[in-house]
Amino acid sequence: MGKYLTSILLGLTLLLPAHTALAETEVTGFASMVGGIVTHGNQFLSDYPNTGLYDKDISFAPDTSFGIQFKTSTNESFEFIIQLLSHGSLDYDIDVDWAYINYSIDSELSLQLGRKRLPLYYYSDFYDLGFAYYWIRPPSDSYTWQISAYNGMSLLYEPDLGKWDTTFNFYLGREDDKENELLSFLADNNLVDESWKNILGFVAEVSDDTFDYRFTVMNSQLSRQSNNVTLSDGVNQLFYGISVNIHADKLIFLSEYNHYQRHADNISVSTYMLSLAYKLNKTTPHITYSQLKQRPILNGGDEHHYTYSLGVRHNLNPSTALKVQYDITTDKGVQSPVVGDGKLLSFGLDITF
Repeated sequence: MGKYLTSILLGLTLLLPAHTALAETEVTGFASMVGGIVTHGNQFLSDYPNTGLYDKDISFAPDTSFGIQFKTSTNESFEFIIQLLSHGSLDYDIDVDWAYINYSIDSELSLQLGRKRLPLYYYSDFYDLGFAYYWIRPPSDSYTWQISAYNGMSLLYEPDLGKWDTTFNFYLGREDDKENELLSFLADNNLVDESWKNILGFVAEVSDDTFDYRFTVMNSQLSRQSNNVTLSDGVNQLFYGISVNIHADKLIFLSEYNHYQRHADNISVSTYMLSLAYKLNKTTPHITYSQLKQRPILNGGDEHHYTYSLGVRHNLNPSTALKVQYDITTDKGVQSPVVGDGKLLSFGLDITF
């Protein structure tokens, strides 16, 4: 159902400019060209959702991505948004990342229908827009989940509260992912199909010039198959998280905590990250700590890894940034290690156009 809906919306968006005299189409794009090499260990998993994997040979595929967005407006009320993405880790195949209709009910309330990013994390909506943050990539230990989009509807409420910018997002839908990239990789390349049904979520964000607070919660039912063998069927899962960010003149403090649980499978996972940066004109050095820890269970699930990251971003111009980063990951999982300990040196160029 989701693929059919996406195809219909894509067709409507591309055809509207040709058939609607008043339609206006805005085209924007972005790219992250990143290279990296493992300096210690055998492998380094830098991008969990897209299985961006480095080894001891220098590679430019794991974190490199390109995107283009089409936004067509027929009047003040309706917009059609399509965003296409290509990841080096996925052989540069083109995927539909966004494909939805936006209807502005009034100046504060809007309704979206179609395919959108699943807003679990602070950086979910612009995870692939490297220019929007100072890291090479958002902290890998925190951004690990296998489902990153959904097909459905959302209601966005943005009331005027004086100096505070506020956003409240209610959403519902589902996602069916055949041969999920991350789960299939972690299962030693056994094909794993994943479905998240009856997704129901809420996000609240309040910010001013200095402080930014965000709370998110999502509940759904998970079904999973591996090589046509059912592993889970309609198991309830709950995700919630909170982030507090501070921009105090040149000093930047970022934090995020997320928790995931599936009681029927005795799964409980917590992630968090802390990051500090300082702006020196066009240059921003930064340091980050992130961690994922799963409560050990009887069947051997004990995923636990953490990373120290040190890097610098330099803005070459208002639309181009050069970055260098060094990551040191310790993998504490005994029964469920990911790829083991590793150190990664990476460098990249982020552009928007």
